[in-house]
Amino acid sequence: MPQTASPTSNLYRIEARPDGVALVLAGDWGAATHLPTTSRVVDELLGATGADASGQAVVDGRELVSAHPRVAALVYGVNEQLRKRDVALRYEGLPESVQALVTLARPAAATDTTVRRAHWLTRLGERGRNRLGSVSNTAELIGNAFAATPKLAVGRAQARWVDFMALIRETGASSLPVVTIVNLLIGAVLGFVGAVQLATFGAGLYLADLVGIAVAREMAAIMTAFIMAGRIGATFAAHLATMEANEEIDALRMIGVSPFEFLVLPRLTALTLMMPLLFLYAAALGIGGGMIVAELVLNTSPASFLGRLQDAVAVRHFVIGFIKAVCFGVLIALASCYLGMRAGRNAAEVGRAATRTVVVSIIGIIVIDAIFALCTNALGV
Repeated sequence: MPQTASPTSNLYRIEARPDGVALVLAGDWGAATHLPTTSRVVDELLGATGADASGQAVVDGRELVSAHPRVAALVYGVNEQLRKRDVALRYEGLPESVQALVTLARPAAATDTTVRRAHWLTRLGERGRNRLGSVSNTAELIGNAFAATPKLAVGRAQARWVDFMALIRETGASSLPVVTIVNLLIGAVLGFVGAVQLATFGAGLYLADLVGIAVAREMAAIMTAFIMAGRIGATFAAHLATMEANEEIDALRMIGVSPFEFLVLPRLTALTLMMPLLFLYAAALGIGGGMIVAELVLNTSPASFLGRLQDAVAVRHFVIGFIKAVCFGVLIALASCYLGMRAGRNAAEVGRAATRTVVVSIIGIIVIDAIFALCTNALGV
């Protein structure tokens, strides 16, 4: 009784060639219902003449009707099993799409990922170089600010007034609600703590001295600066970092527009102008919060509180707070723009730039306030 031919016999055959055994693929593998197994094909290849451990095999795909992914799956399996037996495999006439799938499925070659730790002197030198580079870049940013500000004043800077007015609104009017709540409550807290302590000694009238001086010299400027660092500084840094990631800043340079004048200078000017005004507003709210507490806790009338406030709080206290507010505004603007424009070009760096801006700004605010305290104490102001 004659044997029935295998349904996979017309999909491939094994040929012995002078340069090695050949696996000839043929037919339409997409329409086939029975496909050869990888192990069967490999056994036939190894059993053929010339397919020893030192020989090589060839995959010939010139008789294929279509480049179906099934072909790539078989070729990949054959390739992997022959590679384990040190038999080289090369392709002839195999469709490019099949070769691409085989290459994509092949695991990447293992590489030596061992990283040798550099000598501590080398690491110290690299850190020092990075710090010097940061100092140099910061100095360059400050120098550009001094050089470009007069251009903005006379209208010759490469900046749009519509952007500047939008920044004025964002740093000023849009910040009023949070500034109002925080400073009003800070004044009330100072007033309540002071009232409890001063009432013990029968010196409740001096609550106006405590609240007025503390708010005018310290709390109004510092709390407003903290608010602006978290709200505006982080926004500036995230915006500029996103532009850096999208290569928009590079595009500005390519068309001859200064990124500093177009992006940094309007932000620096807007925040520097708004911070002193927000300080005055915050100081009034803080004193108002203390006055409300004085009336509720100590039964001190607003007229008595304001009269004592006028005698106790000199103008110099407001001047000191005003100057601090200007310095804080410059610090927040420069820090946010510097970190935003030097962020990496990926989404994670946008968040890191915003976080670093808030941290650097808060630390800088405290340092500047400490310097002011030392200087005013030395001058007796």
